[in-house]
This record gives sequence, C-alpha cells and structure tokens, in this order.
Amino acid sequence: METQKAALSTGVHIEYSLSGVENEETLLFVHGLGPNLHQFEPQQQFFARNFRVLSVSLRGHGGSSRPINPTEADYTVQKLARDVQALLSYLNIEKVHYVGNSLGGLVGYELLEADPDRVSSLTTFGTTAELHSSRFVVWSLLTAIRLLGRRGMAWLISRTASEDKAAAARLGKMYRVVSKDALKLITKNIDDYDYTDIIGKHDIPMMLVKGGLDREINANLDSTLEVLSEKSGCRIVELSEVGHFANMEKPEAFNQVVLDFVVACGTRRN
Repeated sequence: METQKAALSTGVHIEYSLSGVENEETLLFVHGLGPNLHQFEPQQQFFARNFRVLSVSLRGHGGSSRPINPTEADYTVQKLARDVQALLSYLNIEKVHYVGNSLGGLVGYELLEADPDRVSSLTTFGTTAELHSSRFVVWSLLTAIRLLGRRGMAWLISRTASEDKAAAARLGKMYRVVSKDALKLITKNIDDYDYTDIIGKHDIPMMLVKGGLDREINANLDSTLEVLSEKSGCRIVELSEVGHFANMEKPEAFNQVVLDFVVACGTRRN
C-alpha cells in the first residue's frame, strides 16, 4: 500500500492512501483507536478495482503527526473528524461512502453532522452510537496504557484483540506506532457519548455490521439498533464468526457486504 502525507489546515500532517479508478465514487475507510490505515489493506485491494479508495491514519496514529504537548481538546472526536474533512477538501473529494470501525464510526457520525453533503452513505462496524462507561472501566484502561506503554499495549493487543491470530498479530504491529498520548486522551474522550440523535435525524443510507463475537460492543447496541431499525434505507447485517475487526477477520465476507450496500444505495449500477 503506497502512502502519502497531507499538511492540513487543522495543523497536522495526515497519512493517507488513495488508489483505484479515477472519476469513480470514493469509499473512505477509517480505523479505530490504535490501528492505522493498514487495517484496510484488504479493502484497498478489493475495492480499487472498481472504485476510488481512500484510507487514512487519524492524528497520532500510523504515519500521521501528533500535536505537541497535546491536551484532551486536541483529541476530541470532533477534531479527528475535522482532520478527515480537511483531507477530503485537500484531495478535492466532494462525496464519500464512509466506512468506519469503532472510533472510526464515531468520526463518521461527527463528519455526517458537520458536513452532511459529503457523506453518500455511512457504514459502521465495531461501533455503538451510545456508550456510558463506568469510571472503573475507564480507570482500568488508562492504567493499562500508563503502565504498559505503547509496546506493552501492542503485545497485549497481539494476544487478545481477535480470535484470529493473524489479524491480532497485524493489529499488534500497528499499535507499536500509535502515540501513547493518542491512546490515553482519546480514551478519555470516548467514555461517555450519545450519537443516536445524529443518526436519527440524517436521511442517508446507513449500515451497521454486527460482529457476532464482538461481545462488548454488542452489549451496548440496543439504542443504536432501535434507531436504525426505524429508518428507511438502513441495514443491519450480522457476521456471526467475527469480532471487533470484521474487515480483517473475514475480509471476503466483509467486502461483499459493503459492496452490496454501496450498490444498493442507488448511486452505482452494474
């Protein structure tokens, strides 16, 4: 995967990969907390045959830069979404089919709210639109980050992130290059949120891909599923044998689900 960097008006340099067919619709893939654009290599290869494909590394992740002496305000989901919005402007991309994993899904909600005309459709996986974490859970995560550091977290992720050992090992490699500040400050910013109003009020095609083995997210999906089930043009698809990282664990099944959805949006015909 060839990557480039863009110096954005938001003050950071964002790593991205853009490939595929010129003048075709663009699919944008955004990773979760810890990984980077390399999470979507299988999708870049598959969709570039017929689409334009853009993958990004959020600030503090992969080859993207990070703010100097950052605070929580530098790593809000809104700031991450503004980076993505600025990158789309930099690349002169007017509309995207957005696909986000976990934190990347939250960034998609923020982009939809800030710039709805940019988003042709929104797909999330490993994401819940509403979460209210206990203080103990947040404290435990922050303590693990503080004690283990980036390398220790990479080791832990490589052994626990997925039942697919190959996928877990790749995730561990990506965690080795994430900023410790990004892990810590983003964790603080996503412990308590509710995007159900946003997904409820915007009238675009949406899809939620539910991993059957993604137990933590599934335990917090009720309100998200309720809102989506009441909207026309929305899909809820379950892949029973995948966890939090469906695109890496079962790439062929994931790719087909996304392809079918994008085609069904009506903006692309076979």
